[in-house]
Amino acid sequence: MARPLTATIDLNAILHNYRYAKKLQPTCKAFAVVKSNAYGHGAIEVAKHLDEEVDAFAVAAIEEAMSLREADVKSSIMLLEGVFEAEEWALCEQYGFWAAIENDTQLTWLLDSEAKIEKVFVKLDTGMHRLGTDKNGAKLLVEKLKESGLVGEVLLMTHFACADDLSDITTMEQLTYFEQTRRSIGSIEASVANSAAIMKWSVPEGGWIRPGIMLYGISPFAGLTGQQLGLVPAMTLSSKVISVRSLKQGEKVGYGLSYVAKKDHQLATVAIGYGDGYPRHAQHGAPVKLNGQSGELAGRVSMDMITVKLSNSDQSLEIGQEVVLWGEEVPVEEVAEFAGTIGYELVTRMTSRPNYRYQAFNEIKL
Repeated sequence: MARPLTATIDLNAILHNYRYAKKLQPTCKAFAVVKSNAYGHGAIEVAKHLDEEVDAFAVAAIEEAMSLREADVKSSIMLLEGVFEAEEWALCEQYGFWAAIENDTQLTWLLDSEAKIEKVFVKLDTGMHRLGTDKNGAKLLVEKLKESGLVGEVLLMTHFACADDLSDITTMEQLTYFEQTRRSIGSIEASVANSAAIMKWSVPEGGWIRPGIMLYGISPFAGLTGQQLGLVPAMTLSSKVISVRSLKQGEKVGYGLSYVAKKDHQLATVAIGYGDGYPRHAQHGAPVKLNGQSGELAGRVSMDMITVKLSNSDQSLEIGQEVVLWGEEVPVEEVAEFAGTIGYELVTRMTSRPNYRYQAFNEIKL
């Protein structure tokens, strides 16, 4: 535990962001999406903290659902991608899981298993062309599921391709197709809204919303941080300075010697690298907070270390000073821009090397 790299997770920030999602769509119930280890934040710890409040959890696959049940998480759990093998339907019945369904194979497996499932979500392809059936296929799936007598409630769901782009009309086109299909089926509850849609689009009342990235205080929109949207960042990734040296103007740093000092300055080596989840492709200038001052990446990211410098300060650097890689003071969205990616990827690709520390800081009022 001596390596000074820590991911501090504020569980009450996640709870706040869940409540905020529900406030934005007050007629809807809300899944707390904890797939991919709760977007790198720790699915079991997050789910336990939210268990008494959430309407249900959502995960990608049954393995993720099973790990929550084995940790004594009580709330209902939804399998967003449905089942991958026939035998999984029996487990869904045994552990009370809900599931999406998008093809006849999944339907046949369910009918053959005779498993009784509380809720099944028929996935409609409204234009993303990744998962889901068309309008006629959705209608048939709904009819067969209702006729089977195995399902307590059948719902209709879809996923938006461009909800994070408010200038793109694709979301409106998808919503139109979805509502046309819904009307052709009859009375059926809907689930359409991901984080971007929850925050910026008008979605069907009632049914279920699916807040994912916003739960963790991260923006789904380019050019905006979660804090600018009223969210609270849940993860602070921090480490410490493990070495300090003085560079002369013209001296070069790191693999490829890609960083060249434009003037004399101090350089700090920090215990974090791409082996921990920090992006290898982060460019010079990626922001950090170095002993409370604005700092920046200087040199190529190594597996276990980075080198950083102060941006506009002559403060003396010392071994042991704290370096914040992202968090409330250093938005992960800004770090992601310097790496040519999105905040989603940075937090979900975290490894097991950091020391994860879970805290419930003071609750934030809406």
